[in-house]
Amino acid sequence: VYQLHQKCLPTYLVIDASSSMQPHQNTLNRTLAQLHATISESPRVSEFAHMSLIAFSTDAHLIIEMTDLDRIQAMPEVVCNGLTNYSAAFDLVRGRIETDVNDLRAMGMAVLRPVMFLLTDGAPTDEDWHNAFRRLIDRSWPRYPHVISYGFGAANPDVLGKVATKAAFLADGGVDQDHALLQALGSLLNSLVASSRAGEMQIPLSAPGF
Repeated sequence: VYQLHQKCLPTYLVIDASSSMQPHQNTLNRTLAQLHATISESPRVSEFAHMSLIAFSTDAHLIIEMTDLDRIQAMPEVVCNGLTNYSAAFDLVRGRIETDVNDLRAMGMAVLRPVMFLLTDGAPTDEDWHNAFRRLIDRSWPRYPHVISYGFGAANPDVLGKVATKAAFLADGGVDQDHALLQALGSLLNSLVASSRAGEMQIPLSAPGF
C-alpha cells in the first residue's frame, strides 16, 4: 500500500532570555506551558508542526530538540539572564535545521520549509548579527527558513524588520510586556493551527496587541 508522506513543518521558537526578560520570566514560562498544553491537545497540529525551543542570551541553548510536542511531558523552564546575542541564536538555528530536516526525512516525512518565530524584547548586543542572519536566510541554501519576529519592551522596530523575512510585529505602546508575550504566543499558535489545516505555512497577517 502506497502511503502518502505526512507533511511536517519544522518550527523553531527562538526566545530572547536575556537579563531584561528577567521580570517576565514567570509569565514566559507560564505561557510556554500553556502553548505546550494547547498543542498537545490538538494532535493534528503537533503532528504537523514539529517544534524546537531555543533560548538565547549571551549564548544560545537548545531547550527542546525538534519533536512532536505531545511527546514531551512538560515544557522546561527558561531562565533569563545575560546579553542579547542574536548571532548565537541564528547560528544555532542554522545548524539545527540541517540536523532536523535530515532526521524528519529519515522518518518518512514530507518536510516543508522550516519557520522560525523570534520573540525579543531588546536590541542585539552583538555587532555582527547581520552576517549570521544572512547565513541563515541565504537563498542558495535550500533549507533557508521563513522568519517571523515579535518584538516588545525595548525592541528596535528597525532591527525587527531586518530579522524577519515574512512578517515583523511590534507590540502596541499601551500593551504591557507580560500581555504582549501572551499575545505573541497566541498569534504563533493560531498561525500553526491554520498551517496544519492548510497543509502549508500560513503567515500571520496580524497579531492582536501588535
